[in-house]
Amino acid sequence: MKPQHFLFVYLTALVFPALANDSALNDGAEGPEPIGWRPGVESIVQMKAEHLDIHFGTEMTHVTARFTFLSHKKSGPARQKLGFPIAARSETDGDISGPIENLVTRVNGKEVPSELVEGYFEAIVKPDGSIFYQKHEAPAPNPGDGLIRKHAWYVIEVDFPVGKEVVVEREYDCPTGGDTSLNAFFIYETRTGGAWKGVIETLTAEVTFDDSVRTDLVAFHPRNGWNWSSDRSRATLTWENFEPRTEENRTYFEISTLDLKRVEEIHKENPDDFPGPEEWIRGWKERNQNP
Repeated sequence: MKPQHFLFVYLTALVFPALANDSALNDGAEGPEPIGWRPGVESIVQMKAEHLDIHFGTEMTHVTARFTFLSHKKSGPARQKLGFPIAARSETDGDISGPIENLVTRVNGKEVPSELVEGYFEAIVKPDGSIFYQKHEAPAPNPGDGLIRKHAWYVIEVDFPVGKEVVVEREYDCPTGGDTSLNAFFIYETRTGGAWKGVIETLTAEVTFDDSVRTDLVAFHPRNGWNWSSDRSRATLTWENFEPRTEENRTYFEISTLDLKRVEEIHKENPDDFPGPEEWIRGWKERNQNP
């Protein structure tokens, strides 16, 4: 009998109200998951902090994400595989705006290579809401139950010394998400952090905007908690001491704007049938600036 392999991760189903079948989600929307071979067991390693520097544009977004980890193993160093989900190589590839580009991964400031792990897995949900993946051969075309699906991760293996923090950094570019309402958006999911030990003590997201974005036409989800700089060139979100697996209002955040370049291009091509920028701006404000 062939040995069966299991990848342990926490459930990361994307349940975003802003998304529908006419949306293309950005890749790079999820943080690292602890990947191992024991299903349903929380990692001994804690993700203490996430710090996200996001340079948001209507076409491309640049991200530098820093994760601070601390092992709670007392008897010696811990070794853990970290998996960063790759949506563009998964079953959802048709709903992705494009793959991440120019990826660099660092551990304590030193660049390290990532291993691509991909294949077909059956997701098995545990009673506590965690999920592990049982590896299978590729399913036959048009499988009836749809339980065996394609998943992919960029994986690194990290040593965690006793009592010492370890910083993992990922830097990448990704095509910004978009939809047929001519919104451009970047979504980041914190739900994957629920598989690490304990709570995330601090998450900070610092967002800057390139020239393609009018900052008076920026919306956030959740609406509350964002602080603008005095010149409105930057917005910051901070969450403290939260468990994203169980706190529904801390599972993801979204930055969105009206893509005026697309509006202008389509209006220019179809001036009689497609409203101009001012009408789109008026409608956007009615939808996004009224609670």
